[in-house]
Amino acid sequence: MSDDLAITARNLGSLTLAKYCPRCLWYLLRMKFHPPFNSFGAGIFNALESAERAVVLHFIEEEGKLPREFSPFCDCTAMIEYPKHWSKFRYTHKSGVVLYGVPDEILLLKDGTLCVLDYKTAKAKGNDDPFHSQYEIQVVGYANIAEIGLNLGTVYWEVQTDAVLQAPEEHYDSSKTLYVPFKPAALEIEIDYSLLDPLVKEAKKVWATTVPPSGRDNCKDCQKLDALFALEQEVECEDAWMLKSMAFTDQHASIIGRHYMLRSRRLQALSELIKFDDRQLDSESMAANWETGDQLLKYSAGEEIK
Repeated sequence: MSDDLAITARNLGSLTLAKYCPRCLWYLLRMKFHPPFNSFGAGIFNALESAERAVVLHFIEEEGKLPREFSPFCDCTAMIEYPKHWSKFRYTHKSGVVLYGVPDEILLLKDGTLCVLDYKTAKAKGNDDPFHSQYEIQVVGYANIAEIGLNLGTVYWEVQTDAVLQAPEEHYDSSKTLYVPFKPAALEIEIDYSLLDPLVKEAKKVWATTVPPSGRDNCKDCQKLDALFALEQEVECEDAWMLKSMAFTDQHASIIGRHYMLRSRRLQALSELIKFDDRQLDSESMAANWETGDQLLKYSAGEEIK
């Protein structure tokens, strides 16, 4: 395993959550945040994000500013071109950890400073949002990567499902199209790069250990992982008992062959994981960090992201 540690700003922010578990992080770091059985459907969020970006772009191009519902980001006057690829939007933190990721938007303010925006298709709960600390680290990390200093924030797009439930006939027209309104709600994040320091220190500590550290008490993911390991061990114990108690038969040979193939697959998987590069994502895989999953797939296929 390489000594170099690279992590997205969003994944670094996950260390601030109440459910943070050092043992889980140990595995996730080594799996490059591509855990098994990860089937979260990111496609709809990517589509919504494109629509949200189109609205912001419309106001910037047509009116030269954002309307008041986007306060405190109404003074944004232009879109800024920046590297929209994780392999270019990155830098090495003073700790030696490489931070990377792709911000949703960088806009120019009237005073010449820049504004980093991150879109969230979720209900805005402000500081009461259990994921607020993760979002905070995400935009602070993006700012640190870009080396900019002022007016950072998150724009929530709140889905107005109550409006549809109360008057569904008004949101389904003759063209057989369902319209679900989304309302923007802006939240400003105060920049403080020192917030990153304890997090990268913790990530480096977990990364440097050769065995998994103790997990968080009552961690549900640890329980699932232990159950998975227990199932494997149960099968291996059953096979071992059968091999010991029976004379050599075709079934005996089948068990030995199966164990050999299993060990071979595990060694091959570990070998591939060690040299795994995120750019090798294909249509059969899904990025654990859905914020950039679809874009990573397009970039890996050589498609241009607009």
